[in-house]
Amino acid sequence: MKKLTYFWLAAIAIVTLWGCSDSGSTGPDPGGEEATAEKQFVYNAMNYWYYWQGDVPELADDYFENNQAKQDYLIGFSDAEAVFNALLYEQEDDFSFFIDDYEEFQDEQDGIYAALGFNYGFFYKSSQSNELVGYVRYVIPNSPAADAGLERLQLFTKVDGTTITDDNFLDLLTGNSAHELTLAHLETTDNGYTIVEDEPVTVNSREVIEDPVHVTKVIESNNTKIGYLMYNAFQGNSHQGLNDAFGDLKAQGAQELVLDLRYNGGGAVITSQLLSSMISGLGSSDIFAEFEYNQKRAPQYSQDVYFLDEVPLQNEEGDFETDAQGNFVNTVSMNTLSLDRVYVLVSGNTASASEALINGLAPYIDVTVIGTKTIGKDEGSLTLYDAPVPYTDDSQANPDHKKAIQPIVLKIVNSNGEAYPNGFEAQGFDPNVNGGCPQDDNDNCVNEITVTNIQNKPNLGDPAEPLLARAISLITGTQPSKAAQQQLSFRNNMLQEVEMSGTITSPRPFRQGMYIEPFMMLSSEDN
Repeated sequence: MKKLTYFWLAAIAIVTLWGCSDSGSTGPDPGGEEATAEKQFVYNAMNYWYYWQGDVPELADDYFENNQAKQDYLIGFSDAEAVFNALLYEQEDDFSFFIDDYEEFQDEQDGIYAALGFNYGFFYKSSQSNELVGYVRYVIPNSPAADAGLERLQLFTKVDGTTITDDNFLDLLTGNSAHELTLAHLETTDNGYTIVEDEPVTVNSREVIEDPVHVTKVIESNNTKIGYLMYNAFQGNSHQGLNDAFGDLKAQGAQELVLDLRYNGGGAVITSQLLSSMISGLGSSDIFAEFEYNQKRAPQYSQDVYFLDEVPLQNEEGDFETDAQGNFVNTVSMNTLSLDRVYVLVSGNTASASEALINGLAPYIDVTVIGTKTIGKDEGSLTLYDAPVPYTDDSQANPDHKKAIQPIVLKIVNSNGEAYPNGFEAQGFDPNVNGGCPQDDNDNCVNEITVTNIQNKPNLGDPAEPLLARAISLITGTQPSKAAQQQLSFRNNMLQEVEMSGTITSPRPFRQGMYIEPFMMLSSEDN
């Protein structure tokens, strides 16, 4: 079993009193009113862990003259979330967030949440209008959207009778309630295209359980067996499913792999390590990434993170157990393809742990990116609770409330020291061109939001689907099929998609996140 370099920080937690901090307030404490436990927790945890702690004046250890001055500062905020927002380093931090109920958040990280059951995006109805058209990216099986008959690339123009515009699109599909969608379809005209409205359909909202292993199949083309895997979130509870998927690909003789991460906003770093290991066959002697913490934590908590030899599985409580030597307690043998190259399908929705996989593999194997451009999130977060230092043990959390925070606590680089703050671009991507892809059908820049693609509605995993068609063409060295060529000849009918990075337009409530598990932090004795 693999010997990890990760150790629990239990010894620190045991000797630390409730709400303790290393915030360093100095001077006599004159006594007086204290801020609520929630506010004090937020400040102390941010002071301890926040990656930009040294850039926020109020988080400096010597900022307050004494403890009462700090208490007075915290009392001045309306609630704990207001404290959290005031302490963010807005110049660079786009991804830290406050958690109202950490139990619900933990379910959401496992793919369980109240939702309509489909991932969606928007494009402009025309270049002269602020009206938008919604489109379905994919439908979660056994969800309300599936029950309502929604399909991939289905269009809708109104929500509950309200026309969608670039002013209201963030607000229309929120809330845990049913929504009426006015469906529509696209028709070509002599002057381009028009959007024709159809009958409305009601989509209910209920608890949805999403399996992020969305599609697994093997495509045979030009005597080559090409594995295709669409993976939509790096969930710790999906490790067995991922291993089964790779076992299936291996059993079918997959010689190449197309990994579809176009809608994958990230998740657990450990799952990114695992998937990277399954693709490459790299193991515990190879560095996957390096974590860089803030100046206060860096001397104690900086480490190399390695590829995996086995598949770690969660226990019934959703935790990855380790023994006293740092070995995983519950593992299974890993199915690997041991490839020297991989083709990754991306879009403007690909972020964090998805990008960490691309970045982590790049020093070892050939990684070809197909699509448009990823977001560029090379920062990791940690769920922090109102518990003893280091604020990571929910079993010791203050029982009087369920507030938690998810701040950025680290930067991630690969074994070559390379980060990815600007994301990864497909060959030929041009940000100055509508949709990012110039009029050149021979590069790897492929945008799925086109008139042709929406009319034809190819399923994910269909060899004629434009991003996959490009990958197959690169792998086999042959021209795409006639159907695929029609899909790829799209530059003159590209639609203008709305930028949605960091917004709430995904069925997954907390997307574009990359987080580490508490056991992944090194103790001081390991440095």
